[in-house]
Amino acid sequence: MRPHDLLWLTGAAALEDTLPDWASASLAACPWGVVRRASHPAGFIPVGVRGPERWQRHAALVPTDTVTRSVPPEELKERRPRLPRLATALSAIALRLATELEGDTAWGPIGSVGFELATGQPTTHPGSDLDLLIRTPRRLERARAARLVTAFATLPSTVDCQLETPSGGVGLTEWARPDGPVMARTDHGPELVNDPWAPA
Repeated sequence: MRPHDLLWLTGAAALEDTLPDWASASLAACPWGVVRRASHPAGFIPVGVRGPERWQRHAALVPTDTVTRSVPPEELKERRPRLPRLATALSAIALRLATELEGDTAWGPIGSVGFELATGQPTTHPGSDLDLLIRTPRRLERARAARLVTAFATLPSTVDCQLETPSGGVGLTEWARPDGPVMARTDHGPELVNDPWAPA
């Protein structure tokens, strides 16, 4: 399982004695968590638990045997968001990525849109951003990244796109700059890298 995968959890409400009340209630109503980046012991997966309010986010560790189903972002790209503005933006993104990226490039919605599409639980609102993940095991040239940023800026929803690189998660907007290092999000925290595709 990889960061941003959505996990359907069994017995999730009893995972931790220290869960905030809102997190226990949220998991009882919608037993899903999202894989997050963090170091973790063998046999456990770091997840984030969402509540109904934006400030309600909780980091937890769940045993691997509590995972009933895993849904990666790329499985969600064909589904239609509940709100028309987000649906229009996601359709336009699909067309743009089909022309800018190689045909086997995996991508999909994450954040509140991805959570809603996977779980059926309403989590988006009229002002919601459209968070996006593009898996880029091979180098994405900066000029191509800049074209994507320009195209996304014309959409009816604000698009926050992250590239999944061999070095970790890198913001598309950062990589679209002409030069300079970028911040890669890793299991051990943020790291400044010059080339997210350079051999380790």
